[in-house]
Amino acid sequence: MLEDFRLKVFMTVAESGSFTKAAETLHISQPAVSQNIAELEKVVGRRLFDRLPGEAVLTSYGHVFREYAARIVAAYESLSSVFFNSDPCLIRLCASGELTDNIIAPLLESFFTIHPEITFQAASEDDADLKISLVPASPNPFEVPADSISRIRLSACGAQKMGGYQSAHEKPFYFDLLYQPSPLFAGTDLCRILKEHLVASLI
Repeated sequence: MLEDFRLKVFMTVAESGSFTKAAETLHISQPAVSQNIAELEKVVGRRLFDRLPGEAVLTSYGHVFREYAARIVAAYESLSSVFFNSDPCLIRLCASGELTDNIIAPLLESFFTIHPEITFQAASEDDADLKISLVPASPNPFEVPADSISRIRLSACGAQKMGGYQSAHEKPFYFDLLYQPSPLFAGTDLCRILKEHLVASLI
């Protein structure tokens, strides 16, 4: 698994609020925790924690650093899930619940039958390996986004008065289904295979 151990130590201290608790969690000595944090502070040129009796409190710089560190750690985990976890392989997917239930889930069912070793996990946009979204299509049929894998027609039922009677009618709306992998996931064979499957299933 790929990781930056200093960032792992930093995040553990930030979450536990204690060098001692972080050392217990990571199964290393407290001096080793202190050394890793000191190295990080030397690299960034700022104090990341205020050392208080029995606790470690993030400084203002520490809070900012934590936001970036969390993204980097998530990227390492995402990269590891793609390249190092083959049984099962995890794909972090970001899609709205309605989109997933009505469009994505049926497509993935057939994918599961071919690749039972692959699993999907709901993720936020920042942590996702793959984002699938539905956006209104351009009125120009030739203007299709480069990351669109299908143009989908959805109909909304309405009512129209005709001679005193209400007649049901449908108004079509067109959307582009966008396939947006993260930079790390985009270069993998799994990304290509899943995209090909979805495109073929939507034809």
